[in-house]
Amino acid sequence: MAELNYSVDSLANTSMAIPHCSREDYMGNNSMAATQNLRLVLLGEDQKENARVGNFIVRRDAFQTDAVVSERQVCERVTDLVGSRQVIVINPPDLFRAEKTLLTARKKECMDLSAPGPHAFILVLRPENFLEEGRCKVESVLGELSNDALKYTILVTTELTTEHPASLFTGREHFSLQLSLENQSPLEIANQRDNLFEIVDQMRMRMTAVTPGTSLQAGGKHRQKRRREEDFSEEGESQKKKKEATEIIRQAQDVMEHVEHKLVTKLKDSSCTTLTNYIRTSLQDLQKPAQKTTVGVFGPTGCGKSSLLNAILGEPGLLPTGYGEACTSVIIQVEAKTEENFMATVEFISKEEWYNELKSLLEDAKDRSNDAFCRMAEDKIKALYGAGASNKSFDELTSGSNSHIEKLLSSGRKRFSPHSEAWALSKEIRPYISHGEDDIGKLYWPIVKAVKIEVPKNKDFPENVVLVDLPGNGDHNQTRDEMWKEMLRECTAVWIVSDINRAASDKVAWGILDTNMADMVPGGECTSIAFICTKTDDLHTQSYMREEELGEEDVQEEAQQPNIPKNLRQKRRCILHRNNKARAAVEKRAYENYDIQLKVFTVSSQQFLSEEYLHQEDTEILGLREVLKSFNDHNNRNVASKFFSRANGILHLIQARAMDEDRYKLLVELGATLERELGILRRHRLQSCYDKLEKQLTEGVQKAGDSCDKILEEQLTPPSGKVRGFHQTLSALCRNKGYFRSKDGETRDVNQALAEIVHQSINTEFNSLFPNQGETGQSVQEKINEFSICSINVNKGYSKPEAMDHILNFLKCEEAKLKGDAHKDIMKTKKAMYAVIRDTIKEKMTAGYIEAEKESGPGSVERKRKVLQEHVESVKYQMFSDAKNRTLSSFRELMARIQSDFKRKLRGAMDHALTEYQSTFSMDVQSEIEKMEQLEKEKKELFEQLSAE
Repeated sequence: MAELNYSVDSLANTSMAIPHCSREDYMGNNSMAATQNLRLVLLGEDQKENARVGNFIVRRDAFQTDAVVSERQVCERVTDLVGSRQVIVINPPDLFRAEKTLLTARKKECMDLSAPGPHAFILVLRPENFLEEGRCKVESVLGELSNDALKYTILVTTELTTEHPASLFTGREHFSLQLSLENQSPLEIANQRDNLFEIVDQMRMRMTAVTPGTSLQAGGKHRQKRRREEDFSEEGESQKKKKEATEIIRQAQDVMEHVEHKLVTKLKDSSCTTLTNYIRTSLQDLQKPAQKTTVGVFGPTGCGKSSLLNAILGEPGLLPTGYGEACTSVIIQVEAKTEENFMATVEFISKEEWYNELKSLLEDAKDRSNDAFCRMAEDKIKALYGAGASNKSFDELTSGSNSHIEKLLSSGRKRFSPHSEAWALSKEIRPYISHGEDDIGKLYWPIVKAVKIEVPKNKDFPENVVLVDLPGNGDHNQTRDEMWKEMLRECTAVWIVSDINRAASDKVAWGILDTNMADMVPGGECTSIAFICTKTDDLHTQSYMREEELGEEDVQEEAQQPNIPKNLRQKRRCILHRNNKARAAVEKRAYENYDIQLKVFTVSSQQFLSEEYLHQEDTEILGLREVLKSFNDHNNRNVASKFFSRANGILHLIQARAMDEDRYKLLVELGATLERELGILRRHRLQSCYDKLEKQLTEGVQKAGDSCDKILEEQLTPPSGKVRGFHQTLSALCRNKGYFRSKDGETRDVNQALAEIVHQSINTEFNSLFPNQGETGQSVQEKINEFSICSINVNKGYSKPEAMDHILNFLKCEEAKLKGDAHKDIMKTKKAMYAVIRDTIKEKMTAGYIEAEKESGPGSVERKRKVLQEHVESVKYQMFSDAKNRTLSSFRELMARIQSDFKRKLRGAMDHALTEYQSTFSMDVQSEIEKMEQLEKEKKELFEQLSAE
């Protein structure tokens, strides 16, 4: 579909770019245009006439046509289903009389409401527009929108005139139509509307024909390919059902938009009240975006992560691959967020932090006793400052000649201009995420904290999923390491990536599970872990057959493929054979070491793109895409359920009618029930959870105090055979307050090792109280879900039980919303509770780290160890006791917060429904309630069918 896209270089220079479409969007698919959505913007000096045309388009009185219209200062947006297509109409205030500054602001508002851009302007003309002065004014306003705006403008008149719109811009490309809105039959009105939509479709098709086979914007070929894949791919039954579900949700959103419009119309002549403000706020809350699912992707340098992500995204040139050595310290976040362009934002560490790190790097670069430390320090310094920079002093490196670096550090972030092609953005961000000997002195990755990339929405990468490339190796930067851990705790799913040739024994890959399982599950939100073996096509056929003692018959293809040479067919069979072996080995290790059922994928990013001898199904990239889609579907179902619940609550509140005595009686009864239920929740349900956790924490604190000396000794002792240079490891450990993650994957975390003693004591109970998914029968969420004040029988003792039912249904929806909010609070607090044990230990250990770091010279390793051991001995029991108390304090605050929120917000909801009743506010939404019930039933049936597939 042709879309008019906006390009914003600066607010003062806002302009609307030329629309684009591919010929394939229309050729050979004549019915497509009639089912696609439309976004239209109304223009014209007569606001009342604009509103009339807008109402004509959406088939209802959506826009005001009274005298108040001329005073309107904001854009209106109406969405409706017209026939089989969704039509969005934007009606801005008068642009023809607006000053330059105001015109810019109104264009920006139009931008936001018609995102990603309108398909056409509907310019409603008056007789005076046909005069020279009027024509110039119209051209001026259209020119402000875009140099080619007239090509995407339909000139419309609604008054009988001797002039036809076609005469206004003689010799210029445009479309025109005369409408008659008076004394017309419904059939005649419908025919005129169809004519208007047909003109919009013809306009888009003609604009395609101007330059056959190409787009009117840069990068058109790339976008045409993506759209062909999206719009013309075969759909299975499952996909059709998902689209049906999406349509149901869209219809439900339209119902609520209609309710909001009715409310606005109802209140235009009356002052707002607490009740009506509450309803309007609740309606606006329905439009809030959904929380996305975060998938963390781990793996050591060279394991093929970038190629893997590029293949999944369908953008081979996005993340740099095969260029020097991929940076091991930069977190890269990718999400589908834009309509057309590729965009990126780089976040930098602070100036103070970099200067502190630079001083340490200069010291490490001079110390040749540990080649790994020395090489890492030199790499970071020369990448940023150039060859030989490690031999310079701190003052020389931070002098005026490197002011551009200081500028980046001070800015905090850098946002890149949008690019229509992935490779163009990749070229720009490469210095911020990759190594490269040819670019020494022009690389900025050492000062980068994270890179956020936004890609166009497409069928291969779901909109509600975020992929986060979390480097498996460290670089001694405390902020990046802390951010790494924080991001890990936010991941709903984790993918461990390793080269298939060493997957079952990869030290870095399995080390991620060893050292971070606690942060991922009890201390995080992870519900799914997968292991991905990459580079499956990296295999020498004859060598593999000899090693595995395979004969010709073992690698014979079941079905002959004459287009593929025999040697490649054999290679494919060997690859599949090795894939099965690797899968079994990884699954076995995961089960034996961690007692978990690990989903294993064996992928080839290169063959996915080329299909030289492996089918796309063989590469399992499609399987990973399906996993992402399943995350997206689950997210969408939760969002849809919450939307219907909250929307129904609003409708029942609006529909409620009650007599004074009924309202007072129900208020008293609900108030008493609320106090009783809160008491049960506090004294019995939540207190039992608290008591269980306190018992396990007490036992853990005692164990930790008794065994922490041994744990500390292990952390402060070098690995067997690696004594040389250990003083640098120990120095880095002290400098980073107990945490060290080396370039080759070695991780030492003194604070976590000490906290792990307590964690092991509470893990079983903690996971039962705070599961990431499902029910345990003992979880805090399940205890909260038992709470309800809506068990009152209103069929007895109430004169209007139907009205009382509306009120109870509203309160049930409010309870569901509160329980959903409580779940978010619980998940956030449980991560903080789990982390606070380690954080407390880190705080208590900091003085020891600082003191130990001061030790240098011969024998410093032993002196550092002694300082730390003596420090632990002096604080250990108090340290673990404080950790316990802070954990329990967080739990008590959570319980108090939930009880307070339930009491305050349910009291407020009762007030809205019962004590703020106004006879002047009356709005019948019974038909909307019935429509929503029907849609919710259809949605539930579709979701059940999808779940069963």
